[in-house]
Amino acid sequence: MAFHTSRLFATYPKNMARSHFTLAALVVSAVPDFDPARVTPLTSGMDADFESALVTDLNGREVIVRLPTSRSTEQALSNEVRALEILTVGVRSRLGFEVPTVCGRAPMGNTFGLVFDRPPGDAVHLGDVIAGTVVPAAIGRSMAAIHELPANLVSDAGLSYVSATAAQQRARDIVERAVGTNMLPAVLETRWSRAVVDARIWQFDPTVIHGSLGIGNFLFGEDSVSAIQGWGSLHVGDPAVDLMWLTNAEPAATDEAFQAYHDVRLSSTDPNIRRRAVLYSELEIAKWLLHGVRERSAEIVEDATEMMNRLVSTIDDEPVNSVGVGTEPIMTVVEVEDMLGEVAPSS
Repeated sequence: MAFHTSRLFATYPKNMARSHFTLAALVVSAVPDFDPARVTPLTSGMDADFESALVTDLNGREVIVRLPTSRSTEQALSNEVRALEILTVGVRSRLGFEVPTVCGRAPMGNTFGLVFDRPPGDAVHLGDVIAGTVVPAAIGRSMAAIHELPANLVSDAGLSYVSATAAQQRARDIVERAVGTNMLPAVLETRWSRAVVDARIWQFDPTVIHGSLGIGNFLFGEDSVSAIQGWGSLHVGDPAVDLMWLTNAEPAATDEAFQAYHDVRLSSTDPNIRRRAVLYSELEIAKWLLHGVRERSAEIVEDATEMMNRLVSTIDDEPVNSVGVGTEPIMTVVEVEDMLGEVAPSS
């Protein structure tokens, strides 16, 4: 998977860990006439960022309860409520998959928990994104459906709008701050610095984007995406942000996903979207390095340095502008998830 955002935030608050019985009690207080019969902890995918559980009642109804574990995830839950309000029944009918429904909310200490009806489908893992199966194309089509929604649907509701110029500047700022640490390998400094100033790859039309997609957000039915979860980062911005995690899949599967994506978005050709997706994925390492420097954590800095060295070892034979315009194949990095998908030692 792409680099996990939970690595960037300390637990919030420190005594937040809850028993599964406490989570079940929260559901009882939030959802009328709910009588829990079974509680199953959820610790993978997007649920890794929360205190989460699947709670089943005596009638077999299943709900998911989530409590935030950081200020960031608390804000994400608040944002998700707003996002799901924007995704009305009419909007959802255009997506081709289901979106979670909030069925209750209850306070818990100095924060709150949300309860969702369990969306249909089963979780998948990055290893399930295999060329020749239905999975890559289904993922590509589902992301394209999000990006085809009218941008004013989100921007008119007051959610953020990130222009192409702003997206480029954000990437440029990350690279400049990473260069300022004097810890970047020369290959990466050159590679990233050239990409963020190449105006050609930053020519795109902002779209509605999920904003925090990873394989853990997808649920699958028999042969298609049945639901996508975790809408707390919904906004208008660079569609490559939603696609960056795909660059960590095996190359042939990534090709199939991008092809399916482009087949849906024929009227919105963006020839450099994959290059930006690769760049965003690599810049997650720079963010991790900057976090380590900011926190003065030698352990995080060492982890980021190892990740950069592994990336360098995969691109030594590539042109330095392989995340820029005019280089094919777009990327020859083999199994980038081996690098980005690792769980860092706790700091």
